[in-house]
Amino acid sequence: MSSIIPDADAHLSRRQAFKMGGLAVSVAAIAAACGEDRGGDTAGGRVGYAPPVTQPPDYPVDDVVLLRTASSLENTAIYVYEQALTLDVLDAETTAIVDELIRSHQGVADTMGELTEDAGGEAWECTNPWYMDRLIEPILALIVESDDPARDVFNTAVGLENLAASTHQGLSVLLTEPAAKSATLAAAVLESRQSAALVVRVRGAEGYISPAVDGEGVPTDATGVPERYAITSRFGSVAQAELIVGPPDENGARESFLLQTPAENSFVYSELEPTC
Repeated sequence: MSSIIPDADAHLSRRQAFKMGGLAVSVAAIAAACGEDRGGDTAGGRVGYAPPVTQPPDYPVDDVVLLRTASSLENTAIYVYEQALTLDVLDAETTAIVDELIRSHQGVADTMGELTEDAGGEAWECTNPWYMDRLIEPILALIVESDDPARDVFNTAVGLENLAASTHQGLSVLLTEPAAKSATLAAAVLESRQSAALVVRVRGAEGYISPAVDGEGVPTDATGVPERYAITSRFGSVAQAELIVGPPDENGARESFLLQTPAENSFVYSELEPTC
């Protein structure tokens, strides 16, 4: 029977044999390195200079923890608004709106505190430590240095109102007591309206409905910062949202932050000591 391999390739030369032998040794070395009995760290590799991963505490999550977390975000919003007033960059009408927002968030915080105690826990009267360290303090520092602090205060306020609304919407599903579910749903509606009112106050009719509702891109203002809208989606969203603040760098880029609803690493557990 004739071979389908041409005669010229039927025999390996010594040089080809050495090549094949080297390849076999290399493959064997790789297989040995990937074997089950190899030593060393089995953790996944990391690229770059990312900070160490913080594992969330292994504490139980119940209604008390969820309500304390809700209180912490309300207190965080109050802190941000109080700091914004000290910048003296808002007009009289906007200042009055911020004062009203502070009173509104304080009322929600008080309600969450009462529900926490009804559930057998200790009310949380401080800000949220996780958000303060990773979001709020850096954002406020950038606003102070911003080329347009009033714009950044407005965008931060809208972001916080939407974050609070999304948080309460999500908590209403996780909570078990009917009174707590009703209270968080009411808070979600209130803070959604507050976000919309802020946008309409600043942008008027142009800020009613985001083009994203119809799948289009969101335009930016003259400084390259995305515009804000009263209605951002067809349904209440609990997805993360981007917040851009601060002065531009030498390339025209600004700092960007992702506002995300609380999770295990930012819950205010019953074991957590007050920070205020």
